Amino acid sequence: MKKLCLVILAVLLVSCSKNSNNSTASKTASSSALAVAVKAPFHKVLTPQQVMRLIGERPDLLIVDVRSPQELKEGKLQNSVLVPFWNIMRGNYNLPRNRTILLYCAVGGRSYAAMQIMARNGYAKLYNLKGGIAQWKKEGLPVVY
Repeated sequence: MKKLCLVILAVLLVSCSKNSNNSTASKTASSSALAVAVKAPFHKVLTPQQVMRLIGERPDLLIVDVRSPQELKEGKLQNSVLVPFWNIMRGNYNLPRNRTILLYCAVGGRSYAAMQIMARNGYAKLYNLKGGIAQWKKEGLPVVY
């Protein structure tokens, strides 16, 4: 995503510096490219402490556990829903695209990959729990069994 924004910015800078009397069409194209960059999806990795703040600030946050059903015995975040990683890989899930979603797994790898997949499929507001539930528990944060 950062690369895309940098490319768009570079194109805008080059197009502006080549010709000081740009046509209306090129100005419109530049404005459209800038609008795309501004409306870009938001995907971010958060520490457990940042996630705690996010949960407090966003009561509409959808918390998605991408581990396997067998891993639930290790505990889960309160109010989370289970959507196993392999379901996301196969496209076998139905989550609302208009909600902010927090993804987590055991240590953060599968949820990060799931975030990338979902981003490519049009999900705009995604977060990943850095270190997964292992780091969450290590920091003494609440878990539901």
